[in-house]
Amino acid sequence: MNDASQDNEIIRRWQAGQSQRSIARELGVNRKRVVRVVHAHQQARDAGGLHPDLPAPKESRRGRLLVDFEPALRDLLERYPDITVVRLLEELRGKGYSGSYTVLREQVRQWRSRPPRPPVVRFETPPGAQAQMDWGTYDIHFTLEGRRRVQLFSYLLSYSRRQYLNFTEQQDMETTQRQHVRAFEYLDGVAASCLYDCFKVVVQRWEDDHPVYNTRFLAFATHYGYRPVACRPRRPETKACAACYTSFLS
Repeated sequence: MNDASQDNEIIRRWQAGQSQRSIARELGVNRKRVVRVVHAHQQARDAGGLHPDLPAPKESRRGRLLVDFEPALRDLLERYPDITVVRLLEELRGKGYSGSYTVLREQVRQWRSRPPRPPVVRFETPPGAQAQMDWGTYDIHFTLEGRRRVQLFSYLLSYSRRQYLNFTEQQDMETTQRQHVRAFEYLDGVAASCLYDCFKVVVQRWEDDHPVYNTRFLAFATHYGYRPVACRPRRPETKACAACYTSFLS
């Protein structure tokens, strides 16, 4: 367990009412370290405001190079349902498209139909025990600006199904952290744990079937006293956020 993970575990146990002596004994660390971590956490919380490592939001512009080529892209997908994204890129390049492969791949992924999946029996959690967070990407027609790609942040309480939703321009580290804080304010609290997909803001990589968390995000979770839980790759049925915010838009 690295230092960031250990700090998170110390704060979670301390907020749950466990004594500092007991925490040190069960985690096998020096009691002075536990005292130091708790004291630093209390000082940061007493100072108020956001997590001290949270930088100011960055301004960014998202290119819309694919918009003019969407009619041609739809036509290709209708005529050749099994065409690869690489072949689509070649076709659009010939028509003047200068955007990236990644943008094209994400657009094709949204448009292609997917086979229905069998229903999954969900387990229930007690109040305040768990939340689920996710991002969604949508192309929306605005009255003044026309078609724009936007990101939808979702934070859902597993027990009550209360939910915070907000549109943003991007889904980077700073935006993700700020939206968490707004969700905590909107819902008047923080769940003890939160489920996440394996995007880089939260999970850097997997080693021996265990997630290695982004240290900056883990420090953020420790500051607010909750435990991040990464869902296994290619197991979307372990979360319900996507279905919730999709129904919100429909």
